[in-house]
Amino acid sequence: MFSLDDFAQLQFLQGRWKGVALDGKEFFEEYTRPEPAVFQSHRFPDNAFTGHTDGATISLQDGEVISQWGDFTWKASSIAGDSAAFEPVNAPSQFTWRRVDDATLEARQRWTADGKEQEFTLQMTKLN
Repeated sequence: MFSLDDFAQLQFLQGRWKGVALDGKEFFEEYTRPEPAVFQSHRFPDNAFTGHTDGATISLQDGEVISQWGDFTWKASSIAGDSAAFEPVNAPSQFTWRRVDDATLEARQRWTADGKEQEFTLQMTKLN
């Protein structure tokens, strides 16, 4: 069970970020906290941060922290001041975020394909 104080530790996500996806393309994400129990992310095609292409919602619901992106849902298994881990509820992978420093965020996905464990780690750089 997570509290609002636990949820607030995700504050390290807030801001605008630049990363490079698995396909080699740059992407830009913005994380905001429009409500005490909600973080919202939006992905943008360029650094103008206009016309977002998709996004996710991370919310505190009855003591659980749920991340929803499209049809996929994950549940937090741990949250700390500089990291968070999410397990799939109905999603193809698990993921973690880790704040490397004030300007760098690491996102790691793990999944199984053709019976083999797969992993991809990307770093995002804070733009503001």
